[in-house]
Amino acid sequence: MSTRFDFIIAGNTAAEAALAALLAHDGHAVLLASATALQPVVRCGGEWHDTVPPQWAGLSEGPYARIAAYLGVYLPVVRREPAWRVHVAQRAIDVPGDIGQWRRWRRALFPAQADAASRFWQAQEVAAAAALRLAEQFDPLAQLQVLRQQRVTVGDMLRRYQLVDPSLRNFIDTVLTASGLPASDHCPWPAGSVALLPPAEALAGDAATLRRLFADALIRAGGEWRPKQRAVALITTPTHVIGVRLAGGEEVYARAVVLGPAAWRLAVHSGHALPAIAARYIAIDNAWLPSDAPLRQIVAGTPAPIIVSLSPSNEPAAHRRRLTVAMRLTNAEATQLSRAAPRARRQRRETLGAVLQAAIATALPSLAQANQLSTTTALLRDPTIPAARPPAAQAGLWLLCSPPWLPPGYDNGSSVLRLYRQLRGLVS
Repeated sequence: MSTRFDFIIAGNTAAEAALAALLAHDGHAVLLASATALQPVVRCGGEWHDTVPPQWAGLSEGPYARIAAYLGVYLPVVRREPAWRVHVAQRAIDVPGDIGQWRRWRRALFPAQADAASRFWQAQEVAAAAALRLAEQFDPLAQLQVLRQQRVTVGDMLRRYQLVDPSLRNFIDTVLTASGLPASDHCPWPAGSVALLPPAEALAGDAATLRRLFADALIRAGGEWRPKQRAVALITTPTHVIGVRLAGGEEVYARAVVLGPAAWRLAVHSGHALPAIAARYIAIDNAWLPSDAPLRQIVAGTPAPIIVSLSPSNEPAAHRRRLTVAMRLTNAEATQLSRAAPRARRQRRETLGAVLQAAIATALPSLAQANQLSTTTALLRDPTIPAARPPAAQAGLWLLCSPPWLPPGYDNGSSVLRLYRQLRGLVS
């Protein structure tokens, strides 16, 4: 096996595999290695998990669909209805996967302010579309210009369109906050949001199907995939990152090294405080799940909305599913937890676990008496926020990051295209 490459990419998800396949398709020598786990890791249902399981979009339309078409990869996509279910006060709202149906249906959702709400959603969708296009680009000046133009808050938007219905405001706040968008008058509104709600898309197969499809495309293009060899350290000079040390001691070198979220810890400086996610993992018997359960739900009623994600399964023999319940913590809460004594941290984890369990009872009440095979609660780093910026003098190191307004673990492929456009002309 070779020890010198144009690019070394470390990561465990479909995003890193897609980036590696794109670069190899262009004729570059590429190595895709696995990554050491984010800390802490959790064990649930006999499997190890290190971050929020990825939820994908852009499979039938969007970035991943374009990447697959370019590589000649067929994506067996299954559409799920409803796309989302949002639990607000004394009400559950199903969001259809078809955008046209959602636009028609939401007018009847809050009839007292149907016209004002329509104008608000239209403005959000225009900004969302612009943000998604921007997420695929890498022009800092263009990004700065859009951010300056859109420097308004959610509160500004609600007042501009005179949305005073408390139920409507609660629904909007819940959706935007769960999407990583602060619903506060003190926080600037980024360029766009996910108000243009994504359809529920799942690949036929298990959760690793998308990564395997792109990894196969990487191998066909002449690249190397070493799923059992983990990147454990960066090899550096005083000014450059020049390679990666793999588990077992082997050293491999490249002109550029890319770290996916599971490998960011290789660039972390000790003592660096990070925003965190409280996540509960549950392995459950598939027989206890209603057949129409959406893959993704949002539960309001807590300081931060809670996202409930159900692992996709389209195989008749799949008797076990995994449920992930995640809530973003504030920077202050994350810092406090990182500095707490072990006993206080354990008590806080138990408190958060009770909050997350209440969200499960709201979203899937059938699980209250279900045979839950195993349950664990962990505090994880926020996978949408890079652990640390590498030193400016250390060239050759790149971080693969999702746009900050996406929900925890959400991946639509835009970050892959953005970084690919930066890297493809780097090595001639």
